[in-house]
Amino acid sequence: MISVTRKLEVNPHDGPAAIRLTREQVWTGLVRKAENAVPFVDAITSCVVLQRQADRLVREVVLHGETLQKLILSFPEERVEIVRLSGNATDQIKNIIEEDQEGELYLRFKFDLVLQGVEPGSAAEQELAAGMESAYLDAVRTTLKRMREEGLPSA
Repeated sequence: MISVTRKLEVNPHDGPAAIRLTREQVWTGLVRKAENAVPFVDAITSCVVLQRQADRLVREVVLHGETLQKLILSFPEERVEIVRLSGNATDQIKNIIEEDQEGELYLRFKFDLVLQGVEPGSAAEQELAAGMESAYLDAVRTTLKRMREEGLPSA
């Protein structure tokens, strides 16, 4: 299994000082990302919501050319969990809004993936893990950038 967890500061001191995102704005951005991941994740070229309920939705995405269905679970202003329902792997992604004792916001992502046909702990799995970690860090950075660009209003 490939497991990756990293957190990024939402409002880094060396970042754009004029735009400090609030927890509500980050949450609104995560909801938008759940509904349409295309502007937030470069590797996703299509995203269509198939089913919607109050705290979840099922979407179909095209990721690296592969069509997948994913279940999105919402825990308001706390986290979004994404579970793959189809494809040649099993994965779960969590986007978690965290706050430290000083009130600084962080966006953590946790990613667990099991690939069919790849031996756990092998060099191939380690190589895939390194590439995925880089891609997911880029996706989190892009997510925060898009939230700022859109000037998201509070939810």
